[in-house]
Amino acid sequence: MDYGKLISAFQGTACVLSLRKEPDQNGCDITVVEANNNYLASVRKQREDFVSGKPYTEYVPQDANFEALVHRCIDGHRIAHQYVNAGLYMSWLDIYMLPLEEDSEGNGYCIFSYEMTSDADSDKILDISTRTAYEVLRTCIKLRETDDFGEAIQAIVKDIRVLCESDGCAILLADWEKEVIDFRCFDSAEDDEFTEREEDVFFRQEFYRIVNNWSNILAGSNCFIISKEEELKKVEEKDPAWYRSLLISGVRNLVLYPLRVGENLYGYIFATNFNSDKTEFIREVMELNSFILSAEVENYRMHQKLETLSKVDMLTGVLNRNAMNRRIEQLTSIFESEKSGVGVVFADVNGLKQVNDTKGHGEGDAMLRSVSDKLKSVFKGKEIYRAGGDEFLVIVADTTREEFFALFEQIKALSQIEGEPTFALGAEYDDMVPNISKIMQTADKKMYKDKAEYYLSHPKADRRNRE
Repeated sequence: MDYGKLISAFQGTACVLSLRKEPDQNGCDITVVEANNNYLASVRKQREDFVSGKPYTEYVPQDANFEALVHRCIDGHRIAHQYVNAGLYMSWLDIYMLPLEEDSEGNGYCIFSYEMTSDADSDKILDISTRTAYEVLRTCIKLRETDDFGEAIQAIVKDIRVLCESDGCAILLADWEKEVIDFRCFDSAEDDEFTEREEDVFFRQEFYRIVNNWSNILAGSNCFIISKEEELKKVEEKDPAWYRSLLISGVRNLVLYPLRVGENLYGYIFATNFNSDKTEFIREVMELNSFILSAEVENYRMHQKLETLSKVDMLTGVLNRNAMNRRIEQLTSIFESEKSGVGVVFADVNGLKQVNDTKGHGEGDAMLRSVSDKLKSVFKGKEIYRAGGDEFLVIVADTTREEFFALFEQIKALSQIEGEPTFALGAEYDDMVPNISKIMQTADKKMYKDKAEYYLSHPKADRRNRE
């Protein structure tokens, strides 16, 4: 067959692919036999540079999902179609593959054509089977059944695992700046080997390193699918640590999709040991679910950011005055109904105004961060608030008198270190009939007494003298 004449007459972007019975020395069995000018332009190649029979990876990055589609078209002798979100190109690809006759040596051929758009076409996304539509609609409903994001995701993960007839299904979200997995939702079959064990890195924080490498493994593809156990060797080549983790967990196959909106990657959804006879259906369900879940995760992250902005002091990282006022109202209600020991510490940075006036606010900000870091080092897991410009409040609830004053002595030792920012302190504790307002007033008075003593011995730092 004259493939050159065939493909040159083809409207749009297209090439002829060959599935060779004998792969090359690198194991690639898919080559580009002919390509029209539109295809060459799309992969930034000149006509004079084109050589028939080169591996497809000479033109685009290796993509396991693409390879699976070629095999499905040529081996199955049927038209293959996918509408995918191609992260590498930040675009949507409407892909078609049409099988052609084999040659005398048994090599298969197909026409590969696609259209690329920057925005998703909802009609094409919804061009799915009735069963897939039902399952994805169920996901949408589950997301609206509860305001608890974690609860909704747990229910969806379980549904997807059952639908895929999978041993394990998980959604992982990562904080790429802090380099941690900060959300992990997992569901497994009762008889599954993929369970929490000390030797399984999946359940430990160091699994972040493996997750962080998945974007390299995907290499711009919208998914990573291993449908046969022998194909797991592909994972070993790309990430030996992940491969060992999969072996420990008894994984035989897997499907992995990123949760991404535009350039923002939030995490991943994956399933292991699924029914490989339903690979195409599973791919369709996972792809559409990942599209919907990506949008939901983005909303969740935006809500987290807004919530953080509403209650966290951006300079020091401790809670702000708004959060402090809400907490005081809450504690007032709690202490009216039950007895609970509570301690309060006020800390006020010494000489902050003088530093701001003489050295600039950058130096003053450094002083505030230094003091807040010391408070955080002593009162780990406790409530620390920036109550005002140079003032901090620490609330230590549900504690004994001995525990509270042991912590206070630690911070007191850090408050007057020579050569470092110093701060005045005041503390009060009550476990009889706690009145949070009264406790705060007493601690505040003690702090101002401590501050007055500091300025008596450091008159040049007293802003009142200058004013």
